[in-house]
Amino acid sequence: MVLLIDGGDGVIVDLWGRPVRLPYERWLHITNPNGRHPYMAYLRAELELTLQDPEVVRKSRDYPDTVRIYFRWFADTIVGSKWVTVVVRFFDGGDAFVLTAYGENRLLPGEEIWRKGQG
Repeated sequence: MVLLIDGGDGVIVDLWGRPVRLPYERWLHITNPNGRHPYMAYLRAELELTLQDPEVVRKSRDYPDTVRIYFRWFADTIVGSKWVTVVVRFFDGGDAFVLTAYGENRLLPGEEIWRKGQG
C-alpha cells in the first residue's frame, strides 16, 4: 500500500516499518521512456512488494553507510524472470527515498544484511 504525501510523492513502508518516499521526480526518472528501464512503469506493484517483502537486502558497495538495495525475484514480468531491485538512500533522522529501481538477472554485490527465512 502506498500513501501519498504533499507533492504527490508516494510513501511505501519497508520490511522494518520505515517509511520510504518514492518522489514523483524519481518515478519519472525510473520510468522515462528514453531511459534504461521504462518497463518499470508496468512493475510499480512489484517495486512496492520488493520494499515491503524482499527476499534479500544488501548494503551498497559504493555507499555502505547510507544506501540499501532490496531484491525480490519475480518469475514472470513484462521483461521475463527478474530480480526487481530497489535502491534506497537513508538519511540521519529517518528520512529515506527510492533512488532507482530496475530488473536484474542477478543479485548485485554488497554485504548482505538480511535474507528471507534467516531473520
